[in-house]
Amino acid sequence: MSMRRGVRVGICWVVGALAVIAVVAFLAWRRSGLTWPQPPVDLSSVKVEVPASGPFTSDALHGGVRHIEHDVSFMRGCSIKAISYVGPGSPDGEGANDPNLATFLMSYACDTFNAQTMSMSPRGSYVYVLEHAPDRSSDGSGWVTHSFGNG
Repeated sequence: MSMRRGVRVGICWVVGALAVIAVVAFLAWRRSGLTWPQPPVDLSSVKVEVPASGPFTSDALHGGVRHIEHDVSFMRGCSIKAISYVGPGSPDGEGANDPNLATFLMSYACDTFNAQTMSMSPRGSYVYVLEHAPDRSSDGSGWVTHSFGNG
């Protein structure tokens, strides 16, 4: 009879230790900012609107679209619906007349959220102000992000 009690106590210690390990692992995972596996950003049906005229060539503006597509990789579980060129310069006062700046509007929809997107609305848009700087572009698009925010 005491042997069975000893086995039960031993099993309880093992189960308890495993529970503590699981809780510690979960808390470490949550603190790291990692999320459950989510699909990558869906770029399969992006509607691109880039005019053929303006201070930038059509190829340069399509480079801006590619830059935004690379820049939104944090939006796992979301789909990008449209990216359109709004115009030269910046919509705010700072840089409004800078010939190297261009404003784009990116529309999205999210079905699932992660640590980086949980404060976003399920559907919305971002205004991207990009700087045409081929010498500083790290993704080969010829553009760098000057600023972005809710649109």
